[in-house]
Parts: sequence; structure tokens; C-alpha cells
Amino acid sequence: MDDTVNKSDPMKFFGTDPDAQKVEMLKNIPIFQELTRKEILEVDELLHERVYEKGEIVFEEGDAGHGIFIIVSGKVRTDSSHKLLKMANLEFGPGELLGELSLFDEALRPATVVAIERTVALALFQAEFTSLLTTDRKIGVKVLVEIARIISRRTWQLLFQEKHLPSI
Repeated sequence: MDDTVNKSDPMKFFGTDPDAQKVEMLKNIPIFQELTRKEILEVDELLHERVYEKGEIVFEEGDAGHGIFIIVSGKVRTDSSHKLLKMANLEFGPGELLGELSLFDEALRPATVVAIERTVALALFQAEFTSLLTTDRKIGVKVLVEIARIISRRTWQLLFQEKHLPSI
């Protein structure tokens, strides 16, 4: 057994991990809560960080959906020509995701989403999600189950015309 300390990175000895902050942040997002540290690092390779300034459009109603957006910080608001979504006056903040149905098909977006303050989001696109499901089913299924729970909850809220969090 080799008891030598990693001399190339003395901070490793003291437990400083450059990925720790990122893992912790992703672990606080509901769809990633069931993942292990190793699984989160694997999923992180598939995520694309996007920054939107106040007033900037994330996507527009009628655009083809190619994936989901997970809000890391900031807040976005929806605007839709669809009566039910218009009445809901929806806002999404940290930890929430939007566009989840586009992981399963490329249907047109039912609403325009605009940043109402500086917003950092992570995008997970359909092609990468599909790849995850085929290359590492265990991770894919964990994420898929959490997305299914969100869709189910939002469907019930939409059916009962609650204002918070229907699917967009």
C-alpha cells in the first residue's frame, strides 16, 4: 500500500475538491437529488450553462423545443397566447425546470420565457438526454423518474387550475 501524499496537489490532502461546489449545487436541484456524486459529475458533462440578462428571451412561443432549462439562479416569467398559461402568470426560480416535455418530442414551445432578472440556467438537450438513457440507464432512469414526478405534479396543478408550475 502506498501511503504517500499527493505532492502535486497539496490541497487534496485537506479535502479541497474543485468539483465539490458544483456537485453540491446540482445535488440541490430536484431532478438530480437521487444521483451519487459520481453520477452528478457524469451528468454535468451533458449540461450547457447559459446566462440571460434581464429582459432577454430564453425561448419563444412557437420555437421547436430541443430540451429543458434548469434555473440555477435568477428568475424567468412566461408569456403565452394560450388562455390557461396566460391566466397562470408563471414564474420559475432556482431549482425549477421548464420545457420538460421537449425531452420526449420536439413540440413547439407553448410560451415565451423571459428573464426578469439576471438568470443562470443549465440546458439539457434531447439528444444528450437520449444518449444518457442508452449509455447509462441507471442515471437516466433516476433523472427520468424525477422529471415524471414533476410532470405529474404540474398536470394535477393544471387540472385544478392552480397558478404555480404547470408544464411549459
